Amino acid sequence: MLPEPRAWQPDRSWADPLIILLTLLSLLAAGLALRVRGQNSRRPADQVGLQGRILEVVLAGPSLLGRKVGAREWAKAESQLKEPWDQALLAVLKAEQNGQAPSERRSPELMSAPVGPGGERFRRAYLAAYAGEPMPDRAGREEVHQRLGHGYAADLLEARLQDREGGGEALRTQARAALGTRFAGLGILGFLTMSLATGGLVLGLYLLATSDRNPAQPLPAWTLSSRAAAVVLLAWFLAYFVSGNVVGLLLHPWPGLRWLAPPLTYLLHAGFGLLLLCRAEGVGLASLWQRVAPGRPGRDLAWGAAFLALAVLLVIVAALLSSLLLRPEQSPQRDLQELMRGLSGWGPNLILFLTVALVAPCFEELLFRGFLLPVLARSQPMALALAGSALLFGAIHLQPSGLPILSTLGLVMGLAMRHTGSLRTPIVVHGAWNGGLFLLMRAFA
Repeated sequence: MLPEPRAWQPDRSWADPLIILLTLLSLLAAGLALRVRGQNSRRPADQVGLQGRILEVVLAGPSLLGRKVGAREWAKAESQLKEPWDQALLAVLKAEQNGQAPSERRSPELMSAPVGPGGERFRRAYLAAYAGEPMPDRAGREEVHQRLGHGYAADLLEARLQDREGGGEALRTQARAALGTRFAGLGILGFLTMSLATGGLVLGLYLLATSDRNPAQPLPAWTLSSRAAAVVLLAWFLAYFVSGNVVGLLLHPWPGLRWLAPPLTYLLHAGFGLLLLCRAEGVGLASLWQRVAPGRPGRDLAWGAAFLALAVLLVIVAALLSSLLLRPEQSPQRDLQELMRGLSGWGPNLILFLTVALVAPCFEELLFRGFLLPVLARSQPMALALAGSALLFGAIHLQPSGLPILSTLGLVMGLAMRHTGSLRTPIVVHGAWNGGLFLLMRAFA
């Protein structure tokens, strides 16, 4: 008979130096990645972002009901939107509300407009529409419309220009109809969000009231040593960066295939991580899944919906608190937003959706909640294990401005894993969160 596979127990004489080396390499890789992202964050976006598109509907939508947005709402929007094209969108909405543009070219609205050729084309279109200056050329108008996101403000600006050519009322009517659809959609989304937050409050109170009870299902048991676990985590972290660079180099000659970078990167480093984890524990993939996802699928999925509600509530609280302490920055999802703008056809959209809503949640939950959380809980109190795995989950995304929200989300998924003992529950929470965010960005892309 073949001997049973044994979990990895590396000798400290060589494992400790390896862990130190992997730690240093991981810190170096993280530092380089943060530096690149910092440089990218200082690069102005080339068109309106997701936050600008949402605030466009929030500010303009009430006009459909005969109500004007007050000065307080405008000031709040101005404090939140820092990107030049987002500010250009606000300038158009303000001009529409006031009926005319500022009389001076050096007004605050125009001084904050985008720089470069695109910004100059916007100024020409803006002053032509609201101040009667010479009309811009057709190519410049089309570029401004695209950079304003093909949304309500873009249509109103173009309608003003068409008024000078014989009438833009048809486009204005079309813009109001599209705004009404988006305004109703945001209203439904707001209702669902508040309903989920209310359900999350109920679940939070229930968890507090039953905190002294033992979970119905214990966390998965891992027999590999702590040193082996450290090697697995650090090696996967490095594989994450290596995979991204390799895929980027392979796709560099074909810019039109840039959308393949996320799915290919994830398949590479997730495959490596799964192989490493199975080898380290001495189990096959089927045995690994049975270990981390016992119990009844129906029960786990139902708890997933409940913990999603708790995630909505706590993320709202975390976002409100962090907004008081942190200065507004660019959206952590800026790279994904820019990638989605260039997507066309159902095939690329479906592949990217499955990557962020299925592949990423399955592997990340296996790593952080199915593996890291139980390993930490072997030597630490459960509260520290939950906090540690949540902070590492937030930090691994290398999004400093998103760390409070990502860590809060990681904490909820850790609580879901502890409560049910099954990985299905946090996967549902993670997948629903990522999928919902993807669909929201797709709707406003």
